[in-house]
Amino acid sequence: MRSGRRLRRRPLGTCKRRERTTAHLRLFDANGSFGNPATSAPDCATAAVRLAHMDRLGIARSLVWNVEATQGNPLAANRRLLDEIAHTPGAAGRLVPELVVSGLIAYEGDGIERFAAQMKEGRTRALRFVNVGSRLTLGQCAPVVQAVRHLKPFILVKWGETPAADIVDFAALFPDVPLILTDLIWVCGIGAFDAMRQRPNVLMETSWWHTWEGVAHAVKHFGAERVLFGTGYRCHNSAAIAALARAEITQEQRELIAHGNLDRLTGSATEERAAARPSGDRLWQRCLAGEPLGVDTLDAHGHLGPSAGYVLENQDERAQIPAVLRVMDKVGESMMIFSGLQALHGSPAEGNDLVRELIKPHAGRFAMYAAFNPIYAADLLPRLDGWFADPQVVGFKLLCGYWRVPVTDPRFEPMWEYADRHRLPVLMHSWSGDMDSPAMARGIVGRHRNLSLLLGHSGGGDDGRAEAEAMAVEFPNVFLETCGSFCTTRRWEDTLKAVPVSKVVYGTDAAAHDIHWELGRILSLDVSEEVLVPILGQNMRRILARRQ
Repeated sequence: MRSGRRLRRRPLGTCKRRERTTAHLRLFDANGSFGNPATSAPDCATAAVRLAHMDRLGIARSLVWNVEATQGNPLAANRRLLDEIAHTPGAAGRLVPELVVSGLIAYEGDGIERFAAQMKEGRTRALRFVNVGSRLTLGQCAPVVQAVRHLKPFILVKWGETPAADIVDFAALFPDVPLILTDLIWVCGIGAFDAMRQRPNVLMETSWWHTWEGVAHAVKHFGAERVLFGTGYRCHNSAAIAALARAEITQEQRELIAHGNLDRLTGSATEERAAARPSGDRLWQRCLAGEPLGVDTLDAHGHLGPSAGYVLENQDERAQIPAVLRVMDKVGESMMIFSGLQALHGSPAEGNDLVRELIKPHAGRFAMYAAFNPIYAADLLPRLDGWFADPQVVGFKLLCGYWRVPVTDPRFEPMWEYADRHRLPVLMHSWSGDMDSPAMARGIVGRHRNLSLLLGHSGGGDDGRAEAEAMAVEFPNVFLETCGSFCTTRRWEDTLKAVPVSKVVYGTDAAAHDIHWELGRILSLDVSEEVLVPILGQNMRRILARRQ
Protein backbone atom coordinates (compact mmCIF):
# COMPACT_ATOMS: atom_id res chain seq x y z
CA MET A 1 0.00 0.00 0.00
CA ARG A 2 1.34 3.41 -0.97
CA SER A 3 0.98 5.03 2.43
CA GLY A 4 3.29 2.55 4.10
CA ARG A 5 0.66 1.81 6.73
CA ARG A 6 -0.47 -1.76 7.00
CA LEU A 7 -4.22 -2.42 6.89
CA ARG A 8 -4.28 -4.60 9.98
CA ARG A 9 -7.43 -6.70 10.17
CA ARG A 10 -9.27 -6.61 13.47
CA PRO A 11 -12.71 -7.42 14.86
CA LEU A 12 -15.15 -4.80 16.02
CA GLY A 13 -16.29 -4.81 19.55
CA THR A 14 -17.86 -3.68 22.73
CA CYS A 15 -16.93 -1.34 25.50
CA LYS A 16 -16.55 -2.94 28.94
CA ARG A 17 -16.68 0.33 30.87
CA ARG A 18 -20.43 0.23 31.44
CA GLU A 19 -22.57 -2.56 32.77
CA ARG A 20 -25.02 -2.28 29.86
CA THR A 21 -23.70 -0.14 27.03
CA THR A 22 -25.35 0.19 23.67
CA ALA A 23 -22.55 -2.00 22.34
CA HIS A 24 -24.14 -4.91 24.20
CA LEU A 25 -27.37 -4.67 22.22
CA ARG A 26 -28.69 -7.94 20.91
CA LEU A 27 -28.88 -7.18 17.20
CA PHE A 28 -31.33 -8.86 14.83
CA ASP A 29 -30.71 -7.65 11.26
CA ALA A 30 -33.85 -7.13 9.19
CA ASN A 31 -32.02 -6.69 5.87
CA GLY A 32 -29.54 -9.52 5.28
CA SER A 33 -29.00 -11.57 2.15
CA PHE A 34 -26.60 -13.85 0.32
CA GLY A 35 -26.32 -15.43 -3.11
CA ASN A 36 -24.93 -14.73 -6.56
CA PRO A 37 -27.01 -12.23 -8.54
CA ALA A 38 -26.81 -12.30 -12.33
CA THR A 39 -26.32 -8.56 -12.77
CA SER A 40 -23.50 -7.74 -10.32
CA ALA A 41 -20.76 -9.22 -8.19
CA PRO A 42 -22.10 -10.78 -4.99
CA ASP A 43 -22.01 -8.83 -1.74
CA CYS A 44 -22.21 -11.98 0.39
CA ALA A 45 -21.90 -14.94 -1.97
CA THR A 46 -22.67 -17.59 0.63
CA ALA A 47 -24.33 -18.05 3.98
CA ALA A 48 -20.89 -18.56 5.51
CA VAL A 49 -19.75 -15.12 4.27
CA ARG A 50 -22.89 -13.56 5.76
CA LEU A 51 -22.20 -15.24 9.12
CA ALA A 52 -18.59 -14.02 9.14
CA HIS A 53 -19.80 -10.48 8.45
CA MET A 54 -22.31 -10.75 11.29
CA ASP A 55 -19.63 -11.97 13.67
CA ARG A 56 -17.33 -9.06 12.82
CA LEU A 57 -20.08 -6.50 13.43
CA GLY A 58 -21.51 -8.20 16.52
CA ILE A 59 -24.89 -9.20 15.03
CA ALA A 60 -26.58 -12.16 16.69
CA ARG A 61 -29.24 -12.99 14.07
CA SER A 62 -30.34 -11.91 10.62
CA LEU A 63 -33.20 -12.36 8.23
CA VAL A 64 -31.68 -13.53 4.94
CA TRP A 65 -33.06 -13.94 1.44
CA ASN A 66 -31.47 -15.31 -1.73
CA VAL A 67 -30.57 -12.42 -4.05
CA GLU A 68 -30.61 -14.81 -7.01
CA ALA A 69 -34.36 -14.19 -6.87
CA THR A 70 -33.76 -10.72 -8.37
CA GLN A 71 -33.97 -12.47 -11.74
CA GLY A 72 -34.87 -16.04 -10.84
CA ASN A 73 -37.98 -17.98 -9.91
CA PRO A 74 -39.04 -17.36 -6.30
CA LEU A 75 -39.72 -20.97 -5.32
CA ALA A 76 -36.42 -22.13 -6.83
CA ALA A 77 -34.52 -19.33 -5.07
CA ASN A 78 -36.23 -20.19 -1.79
CA ARG A 79 -35.25 -23.83 -2.19
CA ARG A 80 -31.59 -22.88 -2.57
CA LEU A 81 -31.88 -20.56 0.43
CA LEU A 82 -33.28 -23.24 2.72
CA ASP A 83 -30.78 -25.85 1.56
CA GLU A 84 -27.76 -23.60 2.07
CA ILE A 85 -28.85 -22.55 5.55
CA ALA A 86 -29.39 -26.20 6.46
CA HIS A 87 -25.90 -27.18 5.27
CA THR A 88 -23.91 -24.21 6.65
CA PRO A 89 -22.36 -24.79 10.09
CA GLY A 90 -23.59 -22.30 12.64
CA ALA A 91 -26.42 -20.97 10.45
CA ALA A 92 -29.28 -22.67 12.28
CA GLY A 93 -30.98 -20.22 14.61
CA ARG A 94 -28.85 -17.28 13.42
CA LEU A 95 -29.93 -17.04 9.77
CA VAL A 96 -33.72 -16.80 9.59
CA PRO A 97 -35.08 -17.62 6.11
CA GLU A 98 -36.84 -14.77 4.32
CA LEU A 99 -38.78 -16.39 1.48
CA VAL A 100 -39.36 -14.51 -1.75
CA VAL A 101 -43.06 -14.14 -2.59
CA SER A 102 -44.52 -13.36 -6.01
CA GLY A 103 -47.91 -13.42 -7.67
CA LEU A 104 -46.45 -15.97 -10.09
CA ILE A 105 -46.66 -18.60 -7.37
CA ALA A 106 -50.47 -18.57 -7.51
CA TYR A 107 -50.38 -19.79 -11.12
CA GLU A 108 -47.60 -22.37 -10.79
CA GLY A 109 -49.41 -25.70 -10.42
CA ASP A 110 -49.15 -26.51 -6.72
CA GLY A 111 -47.16 -23.30 -6.15
CA ILE A 112 -49.12 -22.07 -3.15
CA GLU A 113 -48.90 -25.45 -1.44
CA ARG A 114 -45.14 -25.62 -2.06
CA PHE A 115 -44.71 -22.07 -0.78
CA ALA A 116 -46.62 -22.83 2.42
CA ALA A 117 -44.50 -25.95 2.86
CA GLN A 118 -41.34 -23.86 2.50
CA MET A 119 -42.55 -21.53 5.25
CA LYS A 120 -43.18 -24.48 7.54
CA GLU A 121 -39.86 -26.14 6.68
CA GLY A 122 -37.95 -22.93 7.37
CA ARG A 123 -40.05 -22.19 10.44
CA THR A 124 -40.35 -18.66 9.18
CA ARG A 125 -42.93 -15.92 8.82
CA ALA A 126 -40.61 -13.59 6.93
CA LEU A 127 -41.39 -12.96 3.25
CA ARG A 128 -39.69 -10.69 0.71
CA PHE A 129 -41.34 -9.12 -2.34
CA VAL A 130 -38.97 -8.76 -5.32
CA ASN A 131 -40.11 -6.98 -8.46
CA VAL A 132 -38.31 -9.09 -11.07
CA GLY A 133 -37.83 -7.20 -14.31
CA SER A 134 -40.08 -4.35 -13.09
CA ARG A 135 -43.11 -6.34 -14.24
CA LEU A 136 -44.56 -7.45 -10.90
CA THR A 137 -46.56 -5.72 -8.18
CA LEU A 138 -47.13 -6.38 -4.52
CA GLY A 139 -50.87 -6.51 -5.15
CA GLN A 140 -50.41 -9.57 -7.37
CA CYS A 141 -49.24 -11.46 -4.27
CA ALA A 142 -52.69 -11.22 -2.65
CA PRO A 143 -53.82 -14.81 -3.46
CA VAL A 144 -50.57 -16.22 -2.07
CA VAL A 145 -50.61 -14.11 1.08
CA GLN A 146 -54.27 -14.90 1.66
CA ALA A 147 -53.49 -18.62 1.49
CA VAL A 148 -50.70 -18.39 4.11
CA ARG A 149 -52.31 -15.71 6.25
CA HIS A 150 -52.85 -18.19 9.07
CA LEU A 151 -49.05 -18.60 9.31
CA LYS A 152 -48.77 -14.94 10.43
CA PRO A 153 -46.49 -13.67 7.64
CA PHE A 154 -44.85 -10.28 7.42
CA ILE A 155 -43.43 -8.90 4.17
CA LEU A 156 -40.31 -6.87 3.46
CA VAL A 157 -40.45 -4.54 0.46
CA LYS A 158 -37.52 -2.56 -0.89
CA TRP A 159 -38.69 1.03 -1.33
CA GLY A 160 -38.95 1.76 -5.04
CA GLU A 161 -39.58 -1.86 -6.01
CA THR A 162 -43.27 -1.11 -6.36
CA PRO A 163 -45.30 2.15 -6.36
CA ALA A 164 -46.16 3.69 -3.01
CA ALA A 165 -49.86 3.38 -3.83
CA ASP A 166 -49.40 -0.37 -4.27
CA ILE A 167 -47.93 -0.60 -0.77
CA VAL A 168 -50.68 1.51 0.79
CA ASP A 169 -53.44 -0.45 -0.98
CA PHE A 170 -51.95 -3.82 -0.03
CA ALA A 171 -51.57 -2.72 3.60
CA ALA A 172 -55.26 -1.79 3.62
CA LEU A 173 -56.22 -5.16 2.11
CA PHE A 174 -54.18 -7.07 4.72
CA PRO A 175 -54.22 -4.93 7.89
CA ASP A 176 -52.94 -7.88 9.95
CA VAL A 177 -49.86 -8.37 7.73
CA PRO A 178 -46.98 -6.02 8.61
CA LEU A 179 -45.12 -4.51 5.65
CA ILE A 180 -41.51 -3.48 6.34
CA LEU A 181 -39.99 -0.89 4.01
CA THR A 182 -36.29 -1.50 3.42
CA ASP A 183 -33.38 0.41 1.86
CA LEU A 184 -34.81 3.82 2.72
CA ILE A 185 -32.44 6.50 1.51
CA TRP A 186 -32.98 10.24 1.93
CA VAL A 187 -35.03 10.68 -1.25
CA CYS A 188 -37.41 8.01 0.05
CA GLY A 189 -38.08 9.68 3.38
CA ILE A 190 -41.25 11.62 2.67
CA GLY A 191 -42.80 8.79 0.63
CA ALA A 192 -42.08 6.20 3.29
CA PHE A 193 -43.24 8.43 6.13
CA ASP A 194 -46.44 9.16 4.25
CA ALA A 195 -47.12 5.45 3.74
CA MET A 196 -46.52 4.86 7.45
CA ARG A 197 -48.86 7.74 8.27
CA GLN A 198 -51.65 6.20 6.20
CA ARG A 199 -51.27 2.58 7.30
CA PRO A 200 -50.34 1.49 10.85
CA ASN A 201 -49.12 -1.90 9.58
CA VAL A 202 -46.36 -0.25 7.51
CA LEU A 203 -42.96 -0.27 9.27
CA MET A 204 -39.40 0.70 8.29
CA GLU A 205 -35.88 -0.63 8.76
CA THR A 206 -32.75 1.47 9.20
CA SER A 207 -29.97 0.02 7.01
CA TRP A 208 -29.77 2.97 4.58
CA TRP A 209 -31.57 5.50 6.81
CA HIS A 210 -28.74 8.03 7.08
CA THR A 211 -30.85 11.20 7.48
CA TRP A 212 -29.85 13.55 10.32
CA GLU A 213 -30.95 11.99 13.63
CA GLY A 214 -33.16 9.76 11.50
CA VAL A 215 -33.79 7.02 14.07
CA ALA A 216 -35.03 9.45 16.72
CA HIS A 217 -37.12 11.29 14.13
CA ALA A 218 -38.87 8.10 13.02
CA VAL A 219 -39.49 7.07 16.63
CA LYS A 220 -40.95 10.49 17.42
CA HIS A 221 -43.52 10.26 14.63
CA PHE A 222 -44.36 6.54 14.58
CA GLY A 223 -43.05 4.92 17.76
CA ALA A 224 -40.17 2.51 18.24
CA GLU A 225 -42.51 -0.43 17.57
CA ARG A 226 -42.48 0.46 13.87
CA VAL A 227 -38.72 0.80 13.38
CA LEU A 228 -36.38 -2.16 12.84
CA PHE A 229 -32.60 -2.38 12.70
CA GLY A 230 -30.89 -3.39 9.42
CA THR A 231 -27.38 -3.15 7.96
CA GLY A 232 -27.37 -2.86 4.13
CA TYR A 233 -24.28 -3.57 1.99
CA ARG A 234 -21.24 -5.11 3.64
CA CYS A 235 -19.39 -1.87 2.85
CA HIS A 236 -21.81 0.00 5.15
CA ASN A 237 -20.09 -1.80 8.01
CA SER A 238 -21.57 -0.58 11.31
CA ALA A 239 -23.19 2.64 10.09
CA ALA A 240 -26.66 1.60 11.21
CA ILE A 241 -25.31 0.19 14.49
CA ALA A 242 -23.71 3.52 15.38
CA ALA A 243 -26.85 5.44 14.40
CA LEU A 244 -28.93 3.23 16.69
CA ALA A 245 -26.40 3.15 19.52
CA ARG A 246 -26.14 6.95 19.66
CA ALA A 247 -29.74 7.87 18.83
CA GLU A 248 -31.41 10.08 21.43
CA ILE A 249 -34.08 7.58 22.41
CA THR A 250 -34.67 5.50 25.53
CA GLN A 251 -32.87 2.22 26.11
CA GLU A 252 -36.22 0.42 25.94
CA GLN A 253 -36.87 1.92 22.52
CA ARG A 254 -33.35 1.00 21.43
CA GLU A 255 -33.90 -2.62 22.41
CA LEU A 256 -37.17 -2.77 20.48
CA ILE A 257 -35.46 -1.54 17.33
CA ALA A 258 -32.34 -3.67 17.83
CA HIS A 259 -34.18 -6.98 18.17
CA GLY A 260 -37.48 -6.76 20.05
CA ASN A 261 -39.70 -5.95 17.09
CA LEU A 262 -38.27 -8.75 14.97
CA ASP A 263 -38.46 -11.14 17.92
CA ARG A 264 -42.18 -10.36 18.05
CA LEU A 265 -42.73 -10.65 14.30
CA THR A 266 -40.80 -13.91 13.96
CA GLY A 267 -42.21 -15.40 17.14
CA SER A 268 -38.72 -16.18 18.49
CA ALA A 269 -36.27 -14.59 20.92
CA THR A 270 -32.79 -13.27 20.21
CA GLU A 271 -30.28 -14.44 22.77
CA GLU A 272 -27.02 -12.73 23.58
CA ARG A 273 -24.13 -14.71 22.14
CA ALA A 274 -20.50 -14.37 23.15
CA ALA A 275 -19.51 -15.07 19.55
CA ALA A 276 -21.48 -12.02 18.44
CA ARG A 277 -19.60 -9.64 20.76
CA PRO A 278 -15.90 -9.66 19.83
CA SER A 279 -13.44 -7.18 21.32
CA GLY A 280 -12.47 -4.22 19.18
CA ASP A 281 -10.40 -1.07 18.91
CA ARG A 282 -10.46 2.08 21.01
CA LEU A 283 -12.20 4.46 18.58
CA TRP A 284 -15.03 2.05 17.82
CA GLN A 285 -15.52 1.29 21.52
CA ARG A 286 -15.83 4.99 22.27
CA CYS A 287 -18.27 5.49 19.43
CA LEU A 288 -20.59 2.74 20.65
CA ALA A 289 -20.28 3.85 24.27
CA GLY A 290 -21.43 7.37 23.34
CA GLU A 291 -18.10 8.95 24.23
CA PRO A 292 -16.01 11.53 22.32
CA LEU A 293 -13.39 9.88 20.13
CA GLY A 294 -10.43 11.68 21.67
CA VAL A 295 -8.61 12.30 18.36
CA ASP A 296 -8.66 15.34 16.07
CA THR A 297 -11.74 14.96 13.87
CA LEU A 298 -12.40 17.51 11.13
CA ASP A 299 -15.56 17.14 9.07
CA ALA A 300 -14.74 18.30 5.54
CA HIS A 301 -18.28 18.16 4.15
CA GLY A 302 -21.17 19.82 5.96
CA HIS A 303 -24.26 21.81 4.96
CA LEU A 304 -26.48 24.40 6.58
CA GLY A 305 -29.96 25.30 5.47
CA PRO A 306 -33.37 24.08 4.38
CA SER A 307 -33.70 21.03 2.15
CA ALA A 308 -36.39 20.26 -0.40
CA GLY A 309 -35.81 16.51 -0.09
CA TYR A 310 -34.68 15.46 3.38
CA VAL A 311 -37.17 14.83 6.19
CA LEU A 312 -35.60 16.96 8.93
CA GLU A 313 -36.73 18.23 12.31
CA ASN A 314 -34.97 21.57 11.77
CA GLN A 315 -34.82 23.13 8.31
CA ASP A 316 -33.59 26.58 9.38
CA GLU A 317 -29.87 27.40 9.59
CA ARG A 318 -30.21 29.12 12.96
CA ALA A 319 -31.83 26.07 14.53
CA GLN A 320 -29.33 23.72 12.91
CA ILE A 321 -26.22 25.39 14.32
CA PRO A 322 -26.79 24.52 18.04
CA ALA A 323 -28.00 21.04 17.04
CA VAL A 324 -24.84 20.40 15.03
CA LEU A 325 -22.61 21.77 17.80
CA ARG A 326 -24.28 19.50 20.34
CA VAL A 327 -23.62 16.39 18.24
CA MET A 328 -20.07 17.52 17.38
CA ASP A 329 -19.35 17.86 21.09
CA LYS A 330 -20.76 14.40 21.81
CA VAL A 331 -18.68 12.83 19.05
CA GLY A 332 -15.61 14.95 19.60
CA GLU A 333 -15.55 16.63 16.18
CA SER A 334 -13.32 19.68 16.44
CA MET A 335 -14.42 21.43 13.23
CA MET A 336 -16.96 21.22 10.41
CA ILE A 337 -16.76 23.01 7.06
CA PHE A 338 -20.16 24.06 5.72
CA SER A 339 -21.61 25.18 2.46
CA GLY A 340 -25.07 26.74 2.50
CA LEU A 341 -27.98 24.96 0.86
CA GLN A 342 -29.56 28.31 0.04
CA ALA A 343 -26.29 29.26 -1.68
CA LEU A 344 -26.28 25.98 -3.61
CA HIS A 345 -29.94 25.95 -4.58
CA GLY A 346 -30.66 29.67 -4.97
CA SER A 347 -28.67 32.89 -5.00
CA PRO A 348 -25.08 31.86 -4.21
CA ALA A 349 -23.95 35.35 -3.18
CA GLU A 350 -26.76 35.86 -0.67
CA GLY A 351 -26.47 32.29 0.58
CA ASN A 352 -22.72 32.59 1.09
CA ASP A 353 -23.17 35.85 3.01
CA LEU A 354 -25.77 34.20 5.24
CA VAL A 355 -23.58 31.25 6.22
CA ARG A 356 -20.58 33.51 6.75
CA GLU A 357 -22.61 35.66 9.14
CA LEU A 358 -23.97 32.69 11.08
CA ILE A 359 -20.62 30.97 11.64
CA LYS A 360 -18.76 34.12 12.78
CA PRO A 361 -19.37 33.44 16.50
CA HIS A 362 -17.94 29.94 16.11
CA ALA A 363 -14.45 30.55 14.77
CA GLY A 364 -12.35 27.41 15.15
CA ARG A 365 -15.42 25.17 15.16
CA PHE A 366 -17.04 26.18 11.85
CA ALA A 367 -15.62 27.21 8.50
CA MET A 368 -17.28 27.48 5.09
CA TYR A 369 -16.89 26.83 1.41
CA ALA A 370 -18.12 29.55 -0.91
CA ALA A 371 -20.63 28.05 -3.34
CA PHE A 372 -19.63 28.93 -6.91
CA ASN A 373 -22.47 28.43 -9.38
CA PRO A 374 -21.06 29.66 -12.70
CA ILE A 375 -24.50 30.78 -13.85
CA TYR A 376 -23.96 33.67 -11.39
CA ALA A 377 -20.23 34.15 -12.08
CA ALA A 378 -20.57 37.86 -12.86
CA ASP A 379 -22.02 38.45 -9.39
CA LEU A 380 -19.62 36.12 -7.57
CA LEU A 381 -16.21 37.01 -8.96
CA PRO A 382 -16.06 40.59 -7.56
CA ARG A 383 -16.86 39.22 -4.08
CA LEU A 384 -14.12 36.59 -3.82
CA ASP A 385 -11.40 38.76 -2.29
CA GLY A 386 -13.82 40.04 0.35
CA TRP A 387 -14.98 36.56 1.26
CA PHE A 388 -11.53 34.99 1.37
CA ALA A 389 -10.13 37.81 3.49
CA ASP A 390 -12.11 36.02 6.22
CA PRO A 391 -10.09 33.04 7.53
CA GLN A 392 -13.35 31.13 8.09
CA VAL A 393 -13.91 31.01 4.32
CA VAL A 394 -11.55 28.21 3.29
CA GLY A 395 -12.49 27.02 -0.22
CA PHE A 396 -15.13 26.49 -2.89
CA LYS A 397 -18.07 24.12 -3.21
CA LEU A 398 -19.45 22.85 -6.56
CA LEU A 399 -22.73 21.04 -7.18
CA CYS A 400 -22.61 20.61 -10.93
CA GLY A 401 -25.04 17.71 -11.23
CA TYR A 402 -27.76 19.73 -9.53
CA TRP A 403 -27.03 22.87 -11.52
CA ARG A 404 -26.93 20.91 -14.79
CA VAL A 405 -23.64 22.62 -15.62
CA PRO A 406 -20.71 20.29 -16.43
CA VAL A 407 -17.59 20.80 -14.36
CA THR A 408 -15.72 21.42 -17.62
CA ASP A 409 -17.83 24.52 -18.39
CA PRO A 410 -15.45 27.43 -19.19
CA ARG A 411 -17.39 29.71 -16.85
CA PHE A 412 -15.68 27.88 -13.96
CA GLU A 413 -12.20 28.87 -15.14
CA PRO A 414 -11.85 32.11 -13.07
CA MET A 415 -12.77 30.11 -9.96
CA TRP A 416 -10.19 27.40 -10.78
CA GLU A 417 -7.56 30.10 -11.32
CA TYR A 418 -8.41 31.76 -8.00
CA ALA A 419 -8.24 28.46 -6.11
CA ASP A 420 -4.94 27.60 -7.80
CA ARG A 421 -3.43 31.00 -7.02
CA HIS A 422 -4.35 30.82 -3.33
CA ARG A 423 -3.86 27.02 -2.91
CA LEU A 424 -7.47 26.48 -1.83
CA PRO A 425 -9.51 23.27 -1.64
CA VAL A 426 -12.46 22.82 -3.98
CA LEU A 427 -15.09 20.34 -2.79
CA MET A 428 -16.79 18.97 -5.91
CA HIS A 429 -19.89 16.80 -5.69
CA SER A 430 -18.80 13.82 -7.80
CA TRP A 431 -20.92 11.10 -9.33
CA SER A 432 -20.99 9.00 -12.47
CA GLY A 433 -22.56 10.82 -15.42
CA ASP A 434 -21.96 13.74 -17.70
CA MET A 435 -21.82 16.60 -15.17
CA ASP A 436 -19.26 15.84 -12.45
CA SER A 437 -17.84 12.38 -12.99
CA PRO A 438 -14.36 12.32 -11.37
CA ALA A 439 -12.49 11.74 -14.63
CA MET A 440 -14.05 14.88 -16.11
CA ALA A 441 -11.74 16.92 -13.86
CA ARG A 442 -8.55 15.38 -15.26
CA GLY A 443 -7.66 18.39 -17.40
CA ILE A 444 -8.55 20.83 -14.64
CA VAL A 445 -6.32 19.35 -11.94
CA GLY A 446 -3.51 18.84 -14.43
CA ARG A 447 -3.69 22.51 -15.39
CA HIS A 448 -4.17 23.87 -11.84
CA ARG A 449 -1.80 21.84 -9.70
CA ASN A 450 -1.79 24.13 -6.67
CA LEU A 451 -5.45 23.70 -5.76
CA SER A 452 -6.72 20.66 -3.85
CA LEU A 453 -9.70 18.91 -5.46
CA LEU A 454 -11.84 16.99 -2.98
CA LEU A 455 -14.02 14.45 -4.77
CA GLY A 456 -17.17 14.63 -2.64
CA HIS A 457 -18.75 11.20 -2.13
CA SER A 458 -15.69 9.63 -3.81
CA GLY A 459 -17.53 9.32 -7.11
CA GLY A 460 -20.78 7.84 -5.76
CA GLY A 461 -21.43 4.40 -7.29
CA ASP A 462 -19.12 1.63 -8.45
CA ASP A 463 -18.02 3.32 -11.70
CA GLY A 464 -17.52 6.66 -9.99
CA ARG A 465 -15.42 5.09 -7.21
CA ALA A 466 -13.16 3.46 -9.79
CA GLU A 467 -12.64 6.82 -11.51
CA ALA A 468 -12.06 8.57 -8.17
CA GLU A 469 -9.41 6.05 -7.14
CA ALA A 470 -7.61 6.42 -10.47
CA MET A 471 -7.65 10.21 -10.17
CA ALA A 472 -6.29 10.17 -6.61
CA VAL A 473 -3.44 7.89 -7.64
CA GLU A 474 -2.59 9.89 -10.79
CA PHE A 475 -2.74 13.42 -9.36
CA PRO A 476 -1.11 14.58 -6.11
CA ASN A 477 -3.77 17.31 -5.69
CA VAL A 478 -6.84 15.02 -5.84
CA PHE A 479 -8.41 13.59 -2.68
CA LEU A 480 -11.34 11.31 -1.88
CA GLU A 481 -14.00 12.47 0.61
CA THR A 482 -16.02 9.82 2.43
CA CYS A 483 -19.60 11.02 2.98
CA GLY A 484 -22.34 9.58 0.77
CA SER A 485 -19.92 6.99 -0.59
CA PHE A 486 -22.17 4.14 0.56
CA CYS A 487 -23.88 3.79 -2.82
CA THR A 488 -21.03 1.63 -4.11
CA THR A 489 -20.47 -1.99 -3.15
CA ARG A 490 -16.73 -1.24 -3.28
CA ARG A 491 -15.39 -1.55 0.27
CA TRP A 492 -13.19 1.19 1.66
CA GLU A 493 -10.74 -1.47 2.78
CA ASP A 494 -10.14 -2.24 -0.90
CA THR A 495 -9.95 1.45 -1.85
CA LEU A 496 -7.29 1.98 0.83
CA LYS A 497 -5.17 -0.73 -0.75
CA ALA A 498 -5.23 1.19 -4.04
CA VAL A 499 -5.07 4.78 -2.75
CA PRO A 500 -2.66 6.25 -0.15
CA VAL A 501 -4.29 6.89 3.20
CA SER A 502 -3.05 10.47 2.94
CA LYS A 503 -5.44 11.03 0.00
CA VAL A 504 -8.68 10.39 1.96
CA VAL A 505 -10.58 12.93 4.09
CA TYR A 506 -13.55 12.42 6.37
CA GLY A 507 -16.92 14.11 5.80
CA THR A 508 -20.52 13.51 6.85
CA ASP A 509 -22.87 15.74 4.79
CA ALA A 510 -24.40 16.92 8.08
CA ALA A 511 -26.82 18.44 8.91
CA ALA A 512 -28.56 16.50 6.18
CA HIS A 513 -26.83 13.16 6.84
CA ASP A 514 -26.57 11.73 10.33
CA ILE A 515 -23.08 12.18 11.78
CA HIS A 516 -23.28 8.95 13.77
CA TRP A 517 -24.31 6.89 10.70
CA GLU A 518 -21.47 8.27 8.56
CA LEU A 519 -18.91 8.16 11.37
CA GLY A 520 -19.82 4.60 12.36
CA ARG A 521 -19.33 3.47 8.78
CA ILE A 522 -15.74 4.77 8.80
CA LEU A 523 -14.75 3.80 12.35
CA SER A 524 -15.85 0.21 11.76
CA LEU A 525 -13.62 -0.30 8.74
CA ASP A 526 -11.51 -3.43 9.02
CA VAL A 527 -8.29 -1.42 9.33
CA SER A 528 -6.02 -0.28 12.15
CA GLU A 529 -6.43 2.90 14.14
CA GLU A 530 -3.26 4.35 12.60
CA VAL A 531 -5.05 4.29 9.25
CA LEU A 532 -8.19 5.96 10.60
CA VAL A 533 -6.59 8.85 12.49
CA PRO A 534 -5.17 10.68 9.41
CA ILE A 535 -8.47 10.27 7.58
CA LEU A 536 -10.46 11.71 10.49
CA GLY A 537 -8.58 14.99 10.67
CA GLN A 538 -4.90 15.19 9.86
CA ASN A 539 -5.24 15.00 6.09
CA MET A 540 -7.71 17.87 5.88
CA ARG A 541 -5.65 19.96 8.30
CA ARG A 542 -2.72 19.58 5.92
CA ILE A 543 -4.84 20.68 2.95
CA LEU A 544 -6.09 23.79 4.77
CA ALA A 545 -2.56 24.69 5.84
CA ARG A 546 -1.51 25.10 2.19
CA ARG A 547 -3.56 28.29 1.83
CA GLN A 548 -1.72 31.39 0.63
